[in-house]
Amino acid sequence: MDEQQILAKLDRIKEIPTLPTIVFELNKHLRDPDTSIKTVCDTIEKDQAIALKILKLVNSAFYGFKSKISDLRNAVVLLGYNAVRNAIVSISVINSFPKRVKLMDFDISQFWKHSLAVAVTSKNIAQLSGKESPDNCFVGGLLHDVGKVILAQYFPNLFETVWSTLQNEHLTFYEAEQKSLPIDHAKIGAHLAAKWQLPQGLIEAIRWHHDFQPQSKSANFVQNIYLANFIINAYDLDPELRLDLSNMHPEVIKFMMNMTEDVGDWYTGLTGEIDAAYSFFLESDI
Repeated sequence: MDEQQILAKLDRIKEIPTLPTIVFELNKHLRDPDTSIKTVCDTIEKDQAIALKILKLVNSAFYGFKSKISDLRNAVVLLGYNAVRNAIVSISVINSFPKRVKLMDFDISQFWKHSLAVAVTSKNIAQLSGKESPDNCFVGGLLHDVGKVILAQYFPNLFETVWSTLQNEHLTFYEAEQKSLPIDHAKIGAHLAAKWQLPQGLIEAIRWHHDFQPQSKSANFVQNIYLANFIINAYDLDPELRLDLSNMHPEVIKFMMNMTEDVGDWYTGLTGEIDAAYSFFLESDI
């Protein structure tokens, strides 16, 4: 199969997860600056399970508010419309994929741990640089590798080819894809994000998280996700976080140097928030 045939097959798979309809309704409301809190709350409350999850999230260690919030309206006010919408997307995506994918040595819980670490790191990069919405960057980080799960679940033969190449030749997943497939997880993930009608910036961040394109319309957003993913991958190999800058795009090096002088110290300060994200988003009943 070539790239187009793989994407065409992806379009024909009826079991591909979809986002809840309230995400699309919220997107429509959020395009109107005059949308009221009541409208947003009424939309969320159409799905009581999601409404309860938002309340659980706002009361979790991930946000760390001191007093208990028991009212959805207060949760929406505290978090903001954009954060609420992105939280619903995050919870829905994690819950829409199976909790177990038995394929080679692929561990779905480790996959989501990596994705959440990138999400939290990306959110904090946005807070530090002041160039992008931290909540949007969290979702970009969470979804950047979603194409891998699609490969594992719906194209097991292709996934096994990549995994064998990865192990036999000691390559990264992305390098093994470049060597053995006509497509990679970044293209597959971006295709899925477009089907989910996610914003163009998110689609581009998923598409280019391994191969930064400074000419992209969403370059600031993309480099944020690219850098967060680079940092987490480097940390997994070396907890001292000695970055090999020869593998990083020069524009992103400049962006990182302007942001912080010591990435290792800065990242160490995020570990509590990353653990809180694991605790909430990877709970079996969220």
